[in-house]
Amino acid sequence: MRERKLDALVVSGPDGMSAANPNYNYLIAPAHDISGHVIVKADGTRYLLHRTMERDEAAQSGLKLINYDGYNRKQIIAEKGGDRLAAEVELWRRIFADLAIDGRVGFYGSEDQGRAYALLNALAREEVCEVVTEFENDALLEARATKDAWEAEQIMKACRATEQVMTDTRDWLRTHGVANETLLTSDGQPLTVGDAKRFLRMRCFALGLDESNTIFAIGRDAGVPHSRGNESDPIMLGKTIIFDIFPRLNGYFADITRTWCLGYAPDHVARGYEHVMQVHASTEQLFSTQRYCWEMQENACNLFESLGHVTQRQDLAATSGYLHGLGHGFGLAVHESPGMSLRGMRPDEKLKVGTIICNEPGLYYPDDPRGGWGVRVEDDYWCDSDGNFKRLTEFDRSLVISM
Repeated sequence: MRERKLDALVVSGPDGMSAANPNYNYLIAPAHDISGHVIVKADGTRYLLHRTMERDEAAQSGLKLINYDGYNRKQIIAEKGGDRLAAEVELWRRIFADLAIDGRVGFYGSEDQGRAYALLNALAREEVCEVVTEFENDALLEARATKDAWEAEQIMKACRATEQVMTDTRDWLRTHGVANETLLTSDGQPLTVGDAKRFLRMRCFALGLDESNTIFAIGRDAGVPHSRGNESDPIMLGKTIIFDIFPRLNGYFADITRTWCLGYAPDHVARGYEHVMQVHASTEQLFSTQRYCWEMQENACNLFESLGHVTQRQDLAATSGYLHGLGHGFGLAVHESPGMSLRGMRPDEKLKVGTIICNEPGLYYPDDPRGGWGVRVEDDYWCDSDGNFKRLTEFDRSLVISM
C-alpha cells in the first residue's frame, strides 16, 4: 500500500466466497465463505463490513466488525428517491467518513463487471474518494505471491489429502478386470472416464476437499493440455492418462499431475516420458531466487528442442510438442504469480522467499498416427525462509501402473 500510495483498500466479497475471490479470502482467513467487504486502512487496521445474519461467522475473521445493516440502507434509498446507485454512493460516503478514510482508495475482489464499473465511476464523479484500480500485479496479488510458513502448511495439507485421492483412484483402477485391453465394471461394461471422475469426486468429498474440473483425460484427449476428458471414453491399457487434480482444502489449493499408462507403456510414450522427466529434473536444479522465471522456461525449451520436440518458443500456435508455460504460483487461487513463461512475457519476475510454485513440463501429440497421447508431470515447491526450495508433493511418479 505504501508503494502504491494507497490510503485504504476495499475488497468486495458478495454472495458467499469461493475460489473465485482469493483476494477477499486472503484477508479474512481462516473464516472463508462470508459475504461482505474488507476495508484496510493505511495504518494496517482491518474491518469486515458484514450483514447481521452473518455476525457469528464474521467474528471468526478476527477483524474489526462493522454491521452493514446498521446504516439503514432502506432509508438511504428512500432519501435518494429510489436511485439505488446514488444510495450506494452515499452509503460508502458515510462508511468512509466514519472510518476517517479519504484520499486514494484501491478497489479489489469479485463483483459483477458492469455493477463495479458503474459504482467506481460514481464514487469518483461524486468525489467520495480517489478511485484506484490496477490492471495487473496489484497490491494484493503482490502480497499473495509469497507465502509464510502457516500458508505453506495449509498447502502441504492439501497436497497430502490430494495424494490420498490419487492413491485411492490408482488402487481402485487396479481392482477392475480387463477384456480386449479395456477395463470392465462389475457388470461387464467398459469402465469410463466418467466412472473414474465420479469415484475421485466421492473420495475428495470424504476427505474434505473442494474439487471441480479435475482433468482425467485418456488417449487423444491427453494430448490436449487442458482437455478435461470425455466422460464416455473407455479406460484402456497402454493409453496415456493425464490426471491433473487441483482441489482446495480450507481455502488453499494443491496442484498435482501424474501421467499413467495402465499395464504397459508403448515405446514412444516411454521415451516422451523420459524427456519430460529430464526437463522436470533440470528445472528443480535451476530453482533459485537469483534467476528470472523466464530462464527456467528457456532452459525447458532448449532441452525439449534438443530432443526433437517443437516448443511454444518456436510456434505459439503449435498443437504438438511442448505447448505451455513451465509452471505457476498458486495458493488461494490455482493460478497466481509468479509464472515461468517465455522471455518477454513477464520479464522482471523472479522466484522469491515464500514462493510456492509448480513445475509441470509436458509433451502433447494428439494426432500421432500410432494413437494420440500426452505426458505431464507436476510437482509443487515452496521456497522457505532460508531460500531453499522444498518439494511439497510426494506421490509416486511411475508411468506404468501394474494391473
